[in-house]
Amino acid sequence: MYDILIQNGIIVDGTGNPWYRADIGIRAGKIVEVARKGISASSGKHIIDASGLAVAPGFCDLHTHSDFSILWHRHARSSIHAGVTTEAVGQCGTGAYAFADGYQQAVVMDMLPYTNTDPTQVTVDWRRLGEWREKVELNGTGVNIAPYVAHGTIRNSVMGVEGQGGERYEPTAEEMDKMIALVREAMEDGAFGLSTGLRYPWGRNSYTEEVIELCKVVKEYGGLYISHMRSEEDALIEAAAELIRICEEAGVRGSMSHHKAVFMENWGKPAETMRMIDRARQRGVDVMCDFYPWTHAAEGNLGQLFLQHLIGPDTSLDQIMSLLGNLPGVIQDPETWQKIRKGAIEGFARETEANEQRKVVLAKHGVTAPDLWDPARFHYLVRSERHPDVEGRNLGEIARLWGMEDYLEVARKLYTDDEGSTMTAGGIMSEDDIITILKHPTSAISTDGAAFDQPWDLSNPVAWAHPRNYGSYAKVLQRYVREMKIISLEEAVRKMTSLPLGFLGIKDRGLVKEGFWADVTIFDPQRIENKADYHNPCVYPHGIQYVLVNGQVALDDGSHTDVLAGQVLKRQ
Repeated sequence: MYDILIQNGIIVDGTGNPWYRADIGIRAGKIVEVARKGISASSGKHIIDASGLAVAPGFCDLHTHSDFSILWHRHARSSIHAGVTTEAVGQCGTGAYAFADGYQQAVVMDMLPYTNTDPTQVTVDWRRLGEWREKVELNGTGVNIAPYVAHGTIRNSVMGVEGQGGERYEPTAEEMDKMIALVREAMEDGAFGLSTGLRYPWGRNSYTEEVIELCKVVKEYGGLYISHMRSEEDALIEAAAELIRICEEAGVRGSMSHHKAVFMENWGKPAETMRMIDRARQRGVDVMCDFYPWTHAAEGNLGQLFLQHLIGPDTSLDQIMSLLGNLPGVIQDPETWQKIRKGAIEGFARETEANEQRKVVLAKHGVTAPDLWDPARFHYLVRSERHPDVEGRNLGEIARLWGMEDYLEVARKLYTDDEGSTMTAGGIMSEDDIITILKHPTSAISTDGAAFDQPWDLSNPVAWAHPRNYGSYAKVLQRYVREMKIISLEEAVRKMTSLPLGFLGIKDRGLVKEGFWADVTIFDPQRIENKADYHNPCVYPHGIQYVLVNGQVALDDGSHTDVLAGQVLKRQ
């Protein structure tokens, strides 16, 4: 007897080969038979009739931040409804584990945008990856998790954050030894590799050589390198060259995280970065990329723009809770507003000056640092109940349209008029570039999101919502496969399954194949539809009918079963 028998399905097996019809028998969490001749219904305890449906391996999201959310959203409903059964976490150089003693409270603050809960309930009583794994396994997880070790978290915990040591470009010999020891400890705990966020404060002051030395440790364990590169805008080409250099000199496989080109003057550059990947691979450097199919980056409540100037390292949780409870009222206070505005203007001026110095210093080491994001240009309005007529414009454009002094006054007006529900998203990308990346054989689909069990209240000032969390896989299958016919169904599934799982080195997932774990996603290729957008980002897709995680039904005819069948995986 089979625990589960999937009958009459169109098997899209993850290899990229043409589909075929077969029945699948599952026992003890694994696929034990794939039979083109069919399997008798009397052989199955639980029958899934997949007539007219595509039966694929469970999707693998190569880039998420669910290490911050999974303890509070253990069922991972947003991921399961999207067809995702495995997530690679600890991305962009920031993670929830593997740090030096005394850094726990900083990790608590990093977690707040992902927990969607009362900040006073968030605690961190672990340090090592192994300790975090035990917490997750005890709590249970709805999806499989493949953890990376985060360079920026290690660097900050050893050297300090910017202003407290982290602004230094070169660690002391003792600090470098500590970072190497933490990477080695995480690899011993089963980490899949090292992630960096060289665009962010926790990684932007690093010389390339620092990353190479840490990747050499990763190489000893057969691990990987994945990076939010130093630039996705003006220095994109140089950033891609840096990633390839790191992989080549350290001897590790690597991936460009959520690959894209931000701002119109940089559109078209992915055509060259794809050629760079081709040239690197021709000389034996194993590099690839992942991406999400959206034209804006991170989406969140506009209140985050104000909170960063109201919350400091000494702000108590009680004070934070007070701010979160009435942020629209807080920014209406003239004295508080002038403090916020002054802090924003002066802070950006200081950051700009520091970045110009950073450019000079890094250039001496062959590194091209990017320009800072101009907040007026970077933040695009994507949701406003009171001012829908200016959605799709950045804050600077709205300021000019409204005849207001600057983007900050625009932000204040939008936020107070909307009573705290205004949402903005970052940058702007070209769909032509998305298609260029999609068509390249080494590109995998990802989200840069996190798993959530319930939708965000978009009026929460720390709401961190984006349609990529819910709709990335459905959007590719709907828009780029069925409607635009950019790639085939089989190739899209390969980019969602065997490609990312093969990169991770996981040898028993990612294919519909006998002996493989029964991570399975069953969907209607003619009906699958993304329902999430920037205005309503937390909406499940249609057409994904069944999802199995390790042989247990997590989504049953479109309904979540809340089974906790996932595992925290270790590097094989």
